[in-house]
Amino acid sequence: MSARIREAAGEEDMGFMLGLGSRLAGVIETTLHEADDIAAFQDAYSAANLRDPPPDSLTLIAEGEGCERLGFLHALPGPDGITGRSIGYIALLAVVEAAEGQGVARLLLDGAEAWARDKGYAALSLDVFASNGRGRRFYEKNGFAVETLRMVKPL
Repeated sequence: MSARIREAAGEEDMGFMLGLGSRLAGVIETTLHEADDIAAFQDAYSAANLRDPPPDSLTLIAEGEGCERLGFLHALPGPDGITGRSIGYIALLAVVEAAEGQGVARLLLDGAEAWARDKGYAALSLDVFASNGRGRRFYEKNGFAVETLRMVKPL
């Protein structure tokens, strides 16, 4: 699949990105939370990140040959968990179902890596839900490694 990457702009892009909330929420499996709560969390998290991004953040859109939107990535400066120094943080990355396994997410990730290098960051980080096996394999294949694990016990 041929795709190009561009910076996000305008309400049509915003609608597309927020519309992928169900894809993002769909990979979250937990015995602690109901599906409605997960969907509400994902919608609120996406809106908070995308509607009022901090300075120096990056929001990219992947488009196909016919200018159809295939996916997006949103990254921002974030603190390293140990040193507190600024590093790049990927807050959101999603592709439409038809673009899965087609290299679109890799193109978006390449854009984030270039942005982070340009900013002089020593690292790029992200969070991924343990239940998102496909996402975890993708990130590991692309050089990310587990640094911390958050564990939860229902009471």
